Amino acid sequence: MMNVVLNFNKNLTQAKVRQFIVVWYVVGLAGFLLPFSRGLFEALIPVSVLLNLFLLLRFHRPWNPLHVGAFLGVALLTIALEAIGTNTGLLFGSYAYGPSLGWQVFATPVLIGANWLVLLYGAVAIVRRFAVLQRWVPFSAGVLMVVFDFVMEPVAMATGMWDWAGGVVPLKNYLMWFVISVLLAGAFELVRIQTVRPVAERLFWAQLAFFLVLNLFL
Repeated sequence: MMNVVLNFNKNLTQAKVRQFIVVWYVVGLAGFLLPFSRGLFEALIPVSVLLNLFLLLRFHRPWNPLHVGAFLGVALLTIALEAIGTNTGLLFGSYAYGPSLGWQVFATPVLIGANWLVLLYGAVAIVRRFAVLQRWVPFSAGVLMVVFDFVMEPVAMATGMWDWAGGVVPLKNYLMWFVISVLLAGAFELVRIQTVRPVAERLFWAQLAFFLVLNLFL
């Protein structure tokens, strides 16, 4: 069994993974849009978050203690900020997580940190591609993250990931997303994390397209 896993991991290429990501999210769209399978696919949301994290980290290079510390820092800090937010309403507004994102600590899903890391890494990788944005990476990545959150919010509420008081997303949620993203993307720049583009970008764009389509039907 271990040999099978090792051989699979060895033969995993970025080209294959990019194709897999498209198939995975197309199947996911179908699963969410068909009434009889939606419950199953909502239950698979934690699996998707963990899969995204695995694929991102699988192709990150180079690895060094500073990068490990940065990734752990992003995950732990965002979990802490989300816990403060959901328990006080001070940071993002008044909201509560549902069961869809899995195991929770202080009413906050542990996987929310992994989701922040995957999205932030992808946003930084994307804006670094454009010469005109390379001097403003933290701010450009922050704008891209806010756009993503704006598209994601209605679907997140519809699928039980979280709910806002009164069903309205407050403006300060988007402001905090921008501030946090700018600071964390700035940390990526500071420690010179070399974002591996193809897989990270595909994960970001595939998720954005996924939420855009679901916005039309849910």
